[in-house]
Amino acid sequence: MNMDPAGSGVRRGGLARSQLTAAPLARLFCCCRRCVRTLAERNRREPMRLSLMPKKSIFFTLFSQHAQNALEAAQALEKLVSDFTLLEDKVRDIHAIEHYGDNLTHQIIHEVNGTFVTPLDREDIVGLASKLDDVTDVCWDVAEMISLYKVTSIRPAAIRQARTLVQAAGEVVESLRNLEKLEGLEPHWIKIHTLENEGDAIFREAVADLFAHSTDPVEIIKWKDIYGLIEVAIDRCEDVANIIEMIVVKHK
Repeated sequence: MNMDPAGSGVRRGGLARSQLTAAPLARLFCCCRRCVRTLAERNRREPMRLSLMPKKSIFFTLFSQHAQNALEAAQALEKLVSDFTLLEDKVRDIHAIEHYGDNLTHQIIHEVNGTFVTPLDREDIVGLASKLDDVTDVCWDVAEMISLYKVTSIRPAAIRQARTLVQAAGEVVESLRNLEKLEGLEPHWIKIHTLENEGDAIFREAVADLFAHSTDPVEIIKWKDIYGLIEVAIDRCEDVANIIEMIVVKHK
């Protein structure tokens, strides 16, 4: 019996509705089974590989560049205090180095935000970038302070501090070169700690000498500030060493 499609009948053209839909569904089911079987065979031949870790991480390259930039800032500051000529040109040079350090820090933060799985903990990456940037920032602060304070001659203790800073920054460079492999790092952070202690001793002696032999209160204020800032730069190198030491503890 043929019924109107708009009605409530169960037949159309002599076929039940279940018969009308059964054939296409069966064909679809068979097609799906063939697709699944094909994919399974392909996966057996070519196993799927999911890599969450980048093969070559840009972070370690950026860290090395940042450390080298910090060393260049320390060397430029040492040059400024050792050869107290063309002061404003040298201050500008250090400012340019500091600006490049800021750019490196921003790039590292950008990479952290765009990377799903980072090779190190995010807080360690950001901490390293920040402390490396601090080294260049403080070198710039010292140079700018010497210029703003109208310093006319450099005291020997400042030269000794700057040389200690260069040594510490050099150890930071070597540490960051080996960070990806996490090998051979301990001698460098031990050396940085030793240099920081030497820097503390130089600072204390310099301040003691300042108060013992200077009669001009303005000079005392100027040089206490300058000595203090150079000491801060050395401390920031030790901060980098401390972060590296913690990274090794976490990942070794």
